Amino acid sequence: MTMVDDLPLADPVIHPKKAISLFWLIPFVVIVVGAWLVYDTLASRGPLITITFNSAEGIEAGKTRVRHKAVDVGRVESVWLSPDFGQVELTVRLAAGMEGVLMSNAKFWVVQPRFSLQGVSGLGTLVSGTYIEIEPGNTGPLTDRFKGLESPPLVRSGTQGMKIRLTAEKLGGLAVGTPVYYLGIPAGEVLGFDLNKNKDGVIIHAFIKSPYHQLIMPNSRFWKINGIDLSMNADGIRMTASSLSTLLLGGVAFETPASLENLEPPLPGNLFTLFEDQSAVTDSSYRRKIPFLMYFDGSVRGLKSGAPVEFRGIKIGSVRDIRMEFDRANTSFRVAVLMEIEPERVTEVGDHNTEESSDEFIQTLVDRGLRGQLETASYLTGQLYVNLVMRPEMPVRLLGTQTRYKELPTVASNLDEISASITSLLRKLQTFPSDEIGKNLNETLVSLKKTVEAPVILEAASAMRDALVTLKSTMVQINGKVDPMGKDLAKATEAATKALASTDRLMANLNDLMDPDAPMNYRMLELTRELTATSRAIRTFVGIMSRQPESLLFGKEKKEE
Repeated sequence: MTMVDDLPLADPVIHPKKAISLFWLIPFVVIVVGAWLVYDTLASRGPLITITFNSAEGIEAGKTRVRHKAVDVGRVESVWLSPDFGQVELTVRLAAGMEGVLMSNAKFWVVQPRFSLQGVSGLGTLVSGTYIEIEPGNTGPLTDRFKGLESPPLVRSGTQGMKIRLTAEKLGGLAVGTPVYYLGIPAGEVLGFDLNKNKDGVIIHAFIKSPYHQLIMPNSRFWKINGIDLSMNADGIRMTASSLSTLLLGGVAFETPASLENLEPPLPGNLFTLFEDQSAVTDSSYRRKIPFLMYFDGSVRGLKSGAPVEFRGIKIGSVRDIRMEFDRANTSFRVAVLMEIEPERVTEVGDHNTEESSDEFIQTLVDRGLRGQLETASYLTGQLYVNLVMRPEMPVRLLGTQTRYKELPTVASNLDEISASITSLLRKLQTFPSDEIGKNLNETLVSLKKTVEAPVILEAASAMRDALVTLKSTMVQINGKVDPMGKDLAKATEAATKALASTDRLMANLNDLMDPDAPMNYRMLELTRELTATSRAIRTFVGIMSRQPESLLFGKEKKEE
């Protein structure tokens, strides 16, 4: 063994293990701070949503802002086309805290300068630039995809009022934004429109703002208004002018008649009837209508559906339909006119308000001479109306056709009676022998000329002249012998001389009269020509009146080229 092997082994010295080095704390802190910064950044960015528009005009990624009540609440991050290339999709980052308003009824639209009949809006964007306005949602589920509006909503959320619906046969001049008036004050506007379920009318959606919505009751009545209402009817020409805004946009007006009933306000979305004008509103108040049928043989040109039916100048009904009928039995045409009498327009004394008693009352009037007659309401427009007249002397003439309507007898119109009288007179004038009279007059003048120029007349006149000269000479001789007798004979001679002078003038006038170039002869020839032309004109006039008797009042129709 060696000495080394004999040395004892030393005891090991054990040192405790040191703690983690502070160096490793640095990356840990960096990681924690970074994570917090990432979280804070993500939390402050807010939700990311997608908005779809038809066009991205005026919108720029990274620049276009999203605003609410002039406060920035987001920014557009990207603009791209939809997968079908039909629309554009905007990726918008909203501010933190906007998550709670992203419900399905939230609205987005682009604010930019807009010029329309309603006015000018968005002029501020000429300086600040185009931006997207948001209207926070308040109902519906949360979502991150929205369909943008192409125009600002007419009614903003939180606006007090009531939405109603109006039903009409046609839209007419109404459009989105058309104002609704109460006593001429703007009280609301039209929100939109669509077809009804049967596709035979329109449903118009409107909003009545506060406090005017409190005036809407179940008996409220709505009608259309125009800037200038020009109508030509049986009453003549009627023109009503409104404000300039109404002239450009049209409008809807409403009223709520006073009622003693305790009416409850209607629920939002209630349906009301929209009438064409205010007169239609008045007519609608008469509920009961009794139809009657009338037949006319003459022309009904100028009679339109809706024409009034009057009795003693008061409207008691209106014309509803006009039809042409052909009777094969006697190969004749007739015009059937359906009218509706509104008995509520006539106040009866006593309790006689049933429909049966009204029919009996009208039948009693027919027995006493009630007849229907067409009359011209305006010679300017040519419109006709039905006038109920009492003509007991006229017999009751009923066709008795099998219809569900009661027939009312008629009489010829005043125009037809005048036309018949004129036609009869013209026919008599047509048979007037003007040509024959002119011919006889001409023959008489020729005979008179021949008689005056006859040799016998000329010889007799010459012989009378000679006899008077001889008589004068004889009287002169006698005058020298017998003075008393001479004075009388002198007077006789003077009278004979005057008679001879008159005879000379008569013969001279007859010669002048019978001269072919004499004015009298010329006038007689002109008279004959005028009589002939008058006869021809009368025949032509009679022919026109026989074919078109109404042309006496309305003129002759021009032939279409």
